[in-house]
Order: sequence, then structure tokens, then C-alpha cells
Amino acid sequence: MKTLLITNPCANGGRSLKTLRKVELFLSRHAISWDAIQTPETRDIASPDWHNYSRVVLVGGDGTLHRLLNYWGIPPLPLCLISGGSGNDFSRLVHQSARIDIQLQHLLEGKTFFSDLGLCNGVHFATGIGIGFDGKIAEVLKKNSRWKSHFAYLIAVVIQIFHYREKYIKVENDGIKTEGESLLFTVGNGAEFGGGFKVTPQASFRDGVFQCCWISKVSLLQRILHLSKVQKGSHTQLPFVRLFDAKSVRLRANEPLVCHMDGEVYHWPEFDISMQASVLELIA
Repeated sequence: MKTLLITNPCANGGRSLKTLRKVELFLSRHAISWDAIQTPETRDIASPDWHNYSRVVLVGGDGTLHRLLNYWGIPPLPLCLISGGSGNDFSRLVHQSARIDIQLQHLLEGKTFFSDLGLCNGVHFATGIGIGFDGKIAEVLKKNSRWKSHFAYLIAVVIQIFHYREKYIKVENDGIKTEGESLLFTVGNGAEFGGGFKVTPQASFRDGVFQCCWISKVSLLQRILHLSKVQKGSHTQLPFVRLFDAKSVRLRANEPLVCHMDGEVYHWPEFDISMQASVLELIA
């Protein structure tokens, strides 16, 4: 049967088309038959007939996968992710490499495993959800669409170090209730965000549980001295950082909080987050 090639031509500012050409050349070279379609612009566009295909190849970034999962649902076929976006955290983690040639070789080998996903307020996510500080960073980057590099992410982080203010939240995780001020609250299904920031360094998309990171109130000096440690995952022992595992999280605030899921931005005052274990079959 054929391979279904799904692409997002807008990913990485349109530069994903260069990656698409490499994928098409690879498929032709190995005599693999395929049909090509684009990711939907709205939820109203009907999903493809999955029965006509044996597997799916998705060319794009974390946002492209997010759109596929939430517009067309979880594909009932093995899915191979090819890094073609500005943020490729999940595909890089899944393949344990950012190199396109290695990802395509995994497609040829055809080995699969099942990955966990998260669900927040009815929306699926793959990498994780960041509420507060990192959500604000994602919002800034979305409003400045020309900012696509890892360097741009760093600039946005520095700006928010000086401007973002903590929010008071109430959290219930697996029946345990806590409340307090929060600079950021991250629920990680994967270990990295924002092109490699290790906010939840021990999170795994194969263990059926989230790793959560709650950073409470932080002075400006502490932000300047310590927040860079989040990039390397060396923040875990800081006194204002709390890390814990959970299968479900309920978070409440007195105002809408900005968050990102796979780089896509949302605003909610309440968050109901649950683990969806082993629901997405991946080729890697």
C-alpha cells in the first residue's frame, strides 16, 4: 500500500519545502509509492481515508504534529516524523537525532513503538504544556513570526526575565493539592522544549507519566543568575524549583494564563491535563 506524505508548507517560514524535496527524492530512490497532501488550515477539512495507506510521513515541526493530532485526530497508522519546522523537539527526541538522513533511514527500517500523548482541555499535545513564563515566550514568538531561530528564543527569554510577573495558582496532581505563586508551570511529556531547553529533563514519552516543573516566585537577581540553567537541565536542585511526576494535573487561576502546547498558544484560567498512554504509533 501507499505511504501518505503530509506536509506543512508554512513550517519554518516556508523553509520546510526544502526538506520536503529531500523526502520526495528519498521515496523515489527507494521506489516507495506515495500520495502528498497538506496539513489542514481549519478543523472543517475532512481527514484522509487512512484505510488507503500503510503509514504516514509528516514533514514539519512540533506545531505541524499538533495540528495533525487536533484537526484530524491520532492517525491509526504508524507515523514517521521528519524535522521540517522551526521547533523540532519531538521528532529529534523520537529519532534521537536531528539529522534528516537518519530519520529517513528509520522510515526505511520500519521499526515502531507507541508513544504517550497529553490532553489538556480537550487538546492533544506531544512535547508538553508550558503555563506562564514559557507560555508568554511562545506568545511573543508567535506575534513576531520572523523570529524562528534558537537565538530568537533566547532573546525572548531574556526579555521576559525582566518583564514577566508571577501568577497565583492552585494545583491538584493525582489528588495532592498545592497552591502558591508561579513563574512557570510545565507539564512535560518529553524532555526538551524551545529547540532544546530541558525544562523537564527526566520526562519520557514512553513511561505513561508526566514530569512536572513548578518554578515559584523568583527575584530578578535569581532570574538572571539561574534561569539559564533551565537550558541545560541543571535547575532541578534550585530551592524555588519543584519537580514531580503525575498522570493528571488540574490547575486553576483567577485570570486567564497564557500557555503553549507544542509551541501553539492558548489562554485559559483553568487547565485539566491528563496522560494518554501509548496512543500514537511512531516509526523511529
